[in-house]
Amino acid sequence: MQRLIKSQIPAFIAVLLLSASNFAQVIDGAEAELSTPLSAKELLQDFMSNAFTLSTDFTQVVIDEEGKLDPRASSAGVFALARPGKFRWQITEPNTQLIMSDGKNLWNYDVELEQATVKPVDESLSATPAMLLSGEENVLDAFDLNGSFVTIYDDERVQWLELIPKETHSDFSRVRLGFNDNDIRIMELSTNIGQIIRIEFLSVARNLELDEQLFRFSAPDYVDIIGEAAE
Repeated sequence: MQRLIKSQIPAFIAVLLLSASNFAQVIDGAEAELSTPLSAKELLQDFMSNAFTLSTDFTQVVIDEEGKLDPRASSAGVFALARPGKFRWQITEPNTQLIMSDGKNLWNYDVELEQATVKPVDESLSATPAMLLSGEENVLDAFDLNGSFVTIYDDERVQWLELIPKETHSDFSRVRLGFNDNDIRIMELSTNIGQIIRIEFLSVARNLELDEQLFRFSAPDYVDIIGEAAE
């Protein structure tokens, strides 16, 4: 399970599309109300069009198929993106790991293993949450917008969008994005084995100038590199 979490959470990671069906859901015991001040499509377009950069701390937990938190799978870190196609997902607790896209390559660096893997972005991000957050142009072809609903989460009003990957062999059966005041607040990824990976974004900052070095991978000489980076 931990391997799945490490390899499939380029955050963040990018975003998407169109029809809305009203339905009620229960999240953390809070009953959803059918209310959508902005349409799902408008929320999505605002996030895609107006968040050129984003930086935030995050926490991540895993909920098992019985609805219980898995204490072994909690983590925290920092996330940054610069559209189009660049992001940095850095786990700082309990272990250090970096998942990063420079726009051409996807890097996954495990500090403890002293090992990094690299794949071209076009082979790695199709129909994944990373593409959703990093804003690849083909994102509307990769997901369907299944619905929109509102809940109260930690005393905040959160509007959710539910996205279904069109790719049949995606590792995720469903992605939910929760917005507060038009900024992303929560991301939930439902795996094909019944788990939910919940990521909370803390103190989100939009459109700050970010150092380009954040999105350039550099590792010590002793790190084993698996794969070949695209030029």
